[in-house]
Amino acid sequence: MIREAALFLVVLFAATTSWAAEPDGGVPTKAPAPDTTLERYRTPLEALTERPIGEASRAVRFDWRRSRIGFGVLGSSVVELNNFSSARIGGYVRKALGSFMLEGAVSYVHTWGSFATQQLSLTPYRQFARPSRLEVDVNLSYALAEGVVTPRVSFIPPAELVFSVTAGVRYLYYFGSLTGVPAIEVLGALFNPAISDREADNLEGQRLPGMQIARTRYSVLTGFQLDLYLRPGIAVTPRVLLGLPVFSGVPGSGLTFWWELSLGVGAAL
Repeated sequence: MIREAALFLVVLFAATTSWAAEPDGGVPTKAPAPDTTLERYRTPLEALTERPIGEASRAVRFDWRRSRIGFGVLGSSVVELNNFSSARIGGYVRKALGSFMLEGAVSYVHTWGSFATQQLSLTPYRQFARPSRLEVDVNLSYALAEGVVTPRVSFIPPAELVFSVTAGVRYLYYFGSLTGVPAIEVLGALFNPAISDREADNLEGQRLPGMQIARTRYSVLTGFQLDLYLRPGIAVTPRVLLGLPVFSGVPGSGLTFWWELSLGVGAAL
């Protein structure tokens, strides 16, 4: 009797264990297949720590790189470190070339004297300077940094600000300097970095009292500029340039380093 009761308990325990392991009636359950839908979008943690997450995008207030052409007016003050004063006014045309900006400009420069130059003219001494003239510039700028800025004044909308380094070459033309010069010499004067003696004689009537004309025809400039673009394409460009003494070896050049502060206002289409 005791043996039969023990056998009954063993059979009951075995049956209970089998039902607990196979709740679906004795059919073994199969593990679910892994979901690989998002597998291609997953990136290992090691890869994320070795490279930036995401991609930086450019500001979209105004994409100046897509502009076909830009134009405007400019004005500047030339600081030649002498007692004469000069002011420039003119216009420019621009074309974006990737992160570069190519610019051509034509300006009229007016030069006038001061009380110091009048006093200097009463002595045998002269000071190197340049009389009123026409200037043609070709500049190339490269964008170093840019982004969207929000002005503190509320009525001015957010704008695109571009900080660039710029360099260029300037050609100086003096009115009446080529009067009476043969045509073959006129062509040579376009490429000669120095003003000839005949040109200097023609400019004697334009020379201000106390002035010794600097005889360089070309100037090389470099500096920095800020381009502030407002929608739908208004451009404001303050710029500071330094004149380099590249042609200081020209006899009678006189000037070495000098500064120019300019402001341009225009549009980019």
